[in-house]
Parts: sequence; C-alpha cells; structure tokens
Amino acid sequence: MLAMVQKRVVINFILITSIILLSLLSIHWHHEMFLLHKTEKILKNENEKINALNRQLMMEYSEIQSGVTVYQKSQEELLMIVPLESEMEEVTI
Repeated sequence: MLAMVQKRVVINFILITSIILLSLLSIHWHHEMFLLHKTEKILKNENEKINALNRQLMMEYSEIQSGVTVYQKSQEELLMIVPLESEMEEVTI
C-alpha cells in the first residue's frame, strides 16, 4: 500500500513539474514570437521606405537619361547647336 502511494506521489510530482516546465516554455516561446513580430514590422517599414526611395531615384534617373538622349539626338541627327549669347541678343521680334 505504501509503495503505491509513493508511486502516486512520484508520478504526480513528475506530472506537475512537466506541466510547470511546459508552461514556462510556452511563455518564453510567446515572448520570442512577439519580439520576432516586432522586428518583422520594423524591417518591413524600412524595406518599404527603401523601395519608395529606389522608385523615386529610378524615375529621376529615367527623366535625366531621357533629357540627355533628346539633347544628344538633337545635336547629332538634327545638327542643332546651342546659340551663343551674342547671337541671342541680335534676334528681335
């Protein structure tokens, strides 16, 4: 009879200890997931800012390249030159 009571006490002690450890691990896991989610949100916002800046820079570069291309084409194919300031003063309307 005493052996059965001792077995019961040992089994209950093991069960209680395992439940407490599982609860502590669950709390730790939840905290780690919270930190991971927080880090993910911060990195996502930074990534969106970087993407927006990249798009803006690409648009500006495209506009500059377009202007340079038009300028080069006007000089090479159409043989246009930039008028001198002295010539611009002589032209009257």
